[in-house]
Amino acid sequence: MTSFPVDQTRAFGKLILFGEHFVVYKVPALVGAVSAYTDCKLEYTTEPGLEVIDNRPAVPLYKEKKMDEGIEAINLTLTHLGVDTKKSGVKLTFGGDLCCASGIGASAAQVVSLARA
Repeated sequence: MTSFPVDQTRAFGKLILFGEHFVVYKVPALVGAVSAYTDCKLEYTTEPGLEVIDNRPAVPLYKEKKMDEGIEAINLTLTHLGVDTKKSGVKLTFGGDLCCASGIGASAAQVVSLARA
C-alpha cells in the first residue's frame, strides 16, 4: 500500500465538575480541561476505503460497546470535511493517553483530533 503525506493532531479531554445535565437546559456548568489527550494520525492511501486503528487506552469493553457510534462519528466528520473514502483511501490511527471512559470527553476528543488532522 502506498501512502501520501501524514498529518497528526491532538485534542484534549474534559471534565464537567458540576451541572453536567445543566448544559442541556442552557444553564451554566463548571467545566475543566484535562491534560490527557487523543491524537490522530491521518494518512491518505491509494486504495479506496477507511481503515481505523484505535490504540487509545480504555476501560474493559468500552471501545467495543462504542465502536458503531465511533465509526458513525468518524464518517460524519469525514463527510463534513468533503473526504470521500470511496474515491481515495484514508488510514486513521488514534492514540494518546486519554483513557476511553464515559464522562472524560474521549469520543469528542477522537473526532476533534480527526477534524484537526
